[in-house]
Amino acid sequence: MEKSRAKVTSEDIADGEVAGDKNDCYTTGSANGEPKCKVAKLSTEANIIADLTLNHSYTTPSFTQQLKAEWSSQEKQDFHDLATDVKVFRDPFQVCLLPDLLQNKITCRQLVDEMVQKVQWSRKQMDLYEFYQSADLSNMATCKLLTSFLQMLRRTVRPWLEALTGLKLDYVSASCSMYTCGDYLLVHDDLLKDRQIAFIYYLSPWENVEQWREDQGGCLELFNSDDHCFPVFPVKRKISPKNNQFAFFKVGSRSFHQVGEVTSFDYPRLTINGWFHGASNDDLISDIMRPFGKQEFTSPVNKLSININELLNEVYLKAQTKKSIQKRIEDNSEICLYEFLRREIFEQALEQLLHDDTLKWRLEGPANAHNYEVLELDTASKSISRLISLFSSTEIFALLRDYTDLDLAGPNAINPTYNLQIQRWSHGNYTVLGDGAICEENTLDLIYYLNASEGAAIVTYLSPETDEPLQKQRNEDSDFDDIDFDEEDDDSVLLTITPVDNALNIVYRCEGTTKFTKYVSRNTPLERGPVHVISCSYKE
Repeated sequence: MEKSRAKVTSEDIADGEVAGDKNDCYTTGSANGEPKCKVAKLSTEANIIADLTLNHSYTTPSFTQQLKAEWSSQEKQDFHDLATDVKVFRDPFQVCLLPDLLQNKITCRQLVDEMVQKVQWSRKQMDLYEFYQSADLSNMATCKLLTSFLQMLRRTVRPWLEALTGLKLDYVSASCSMYTCGDYLLVHDDLLKDRQIAFIYYLSPWENVEQWREDQGGCLELFNSDDHCFPVFPVKRKISPKNNQFAFFKVGSRSFHQVGEVTSFDYPRLTINGWFHGASNDDLISDIMRPFGKQEFTSPVNKLSININELLNEVYLKAQTKKSIQKRIEDNSEICLYEFLRREIFEQALEQLLHDDTLKWRLEGPANAHNYEVLELDTASKSISRLISLFSSTEIFALLRDYTDLDLAGPNAINPTYNLQIQRWSHGNYTVLGDGAICEENTLDLIYYLNASEGAAIVTYLSPETDEPLQKQRNEDSDFDDIDFDEEDDDSVLLTITPVDNALNIVYRCEGTTKFTKYVSRNTPLERGPVHVISCSYKE
């Protein structure tokens, strides 16, 4: 995984030596992946007793009744109470914002002090996210204030939410989250087992940083959904972090949201977040019924308009090279063929991809599975058409048979097929694991890069054995829906493909193997433009 990002930790808190003004929160640090934090002193007096009293405005019967009526209302217009600044957004789904949840803002500073001094942060890394998380607050006996905050949620907020929403809420799970520069959480709906209400409590008590600007990132980003309950681009609404603000929404089949990438190096995005649980969520049925799309495969093109010898590096057409490639794939199930195309063919194709305005691109969705651009192949011409013909031709099927001994050509080939995409990758693009990412039968994948850039369009393959614990963990009462891994020491990672120009990666992918393309951080340098990938899959 990419390690070159700002880190936050609790080891150096006391020294307070930070670059910039006295309000700077943290600096880059540790190479071992632990958070390295230098949090400015918040000038909280040690003898001040923490006050977890809720804002008096929210606990009055009249306000509770008013907000209950608004929550259950079928009105399409947003609600904004000018007296309290409470808001209920109804589009794309209903979210309530309670500013100044706690009566005493000093408590926010005390909570942050305890978070950075006592919380043991774990780095969470997967296809869906990168950030730091604490244990559940119920398991943090040494953090007295945070456990008291959990008790306040249970004893005061839970019954208040029950009265407001009409839902029976049995218990609360909560943890602390910290997003440093480059961290993110991609599109998901929170729908799992008995989750009923999701909540986020924001902590940003530093002077002049109580309300984040949108360009600092870390927004709660909400998505519309289509008729099949899939999230669609673009983001419909953004809610920036704001100190002492409590946001909550009903978890459902359309409650798609994400945490936008944090772009500020100056402060971390700190929250206490979790769920109010009740009976099994009725929307789970809708979730199960969602029809995930499958890759479409087609037969090879019988006639290639140009000689394959004029396109490929002649080294890869030699009999001895073919034998060596086959042996490597037999032993390792993968190989990378550098300088696969003749240099002039590669350069012509790259030039057209970067500068031909007649090429038409579409965004590949749904947002909870994919976010990258795909070339509409019927708009291709010249050099790009030539490559499309190459990778879809009977000639390439025959060459791949020589490389792999798979029945993709010849007398034993029954019905070989292929799928081809030309992809364009830039900042914010990704794919995530899901039903569509699981290979249902053995395939041969080709991944070829043009305009390669370090950190963009990195493909990770996970072993079939990962699927069982992945699904199991998604059905347990865990804070997030995916397993975590560090590709440097996790056995589930079979292979990581990094971009190299004019390199053809060949991967034999067994049934059940999953893969994803890592989120492209806004810290990734793309000065030469987007990375382009020719991605093909072949079946016997």
